[in-house]
Amino acid sequence: MLFIIITVLAVLGLAFGLTFFRFLAGTPSVDKRDLFALASAYGDWIGDGMRSFFKPGFLIRVQGSYRTWVGMNYPGWRQWVFAALVVSFGYCAASGFFFAIFVPRGMFGVPLLGHVMAGGLFAVSLAAALILRAGAFRPDAVDPRPEKCDFCPALKNLPKKGILTALFWMSAAAGLCLIVTALASMLPYFHYRAQMPLLEFHRYGALADLLLVMAYFDFGMLPRKG
Repeated sequence: MLFIIITVLAVLGLAFGLTFFRFLAGTPSVDKRDLFALASAYGDWIGDGMRSFFKPGFLIRVQGSYRTWVGMNYPGWRQWVFAALVVSFGYCAASGFFFAIFVPRGMFGVPLLGHVMAGGLFAVSLAAALILRAGAFRPDAVDPRPEKCDFCPALKNLPKKGILTALFWMSAAAGLCLIVTALASMLPYFHYRAQMPLLEFHRYGALADLLLVMAYFDFGMLPRKG
């Protein structure tokens, strides 16, 4: 139950923070002193964003943005590494959190088999992505287009490249935690009681990785518009 509460609060809290700061950056004219007007404007902004999902051409615009970003970061055959990483992480996250939150018994059967198989693909694609992209996230890497993080008060004036570098390596560390705890739980050296702490580490590692991926997606992939 504690994990469920922490997961729901953390995901909703981060989603609110990211969208709220994006809202403030895109609507500088809103009166921040009037909380009612601020909440109303934020609600209208969220509603407009939701309605944009159903406008003609939305999928085409998303596809164009995806191809542009992937073409810059994973050109040519490397795009399949990124696709494998996204699909495997997406399935592992969806199946893992669904069963952890809604099924008291936990994961079992075909979904568990798929989770294990997707976990193997995640491990391989994560290693490949690190090999391909680690050089771009070296601490001494030069940013060809220096930008400041001017939309989040807590990170104001910090270099965007530095934030993305930190998110990249923290996400990689969380992914390594997922792989190690999953493999360790399969070894015959751990009895059932010893596997329970590994499962908890695995769950919280997955939550940390999900939050880091959400933040990276917002900071590094979405256009900063109102």
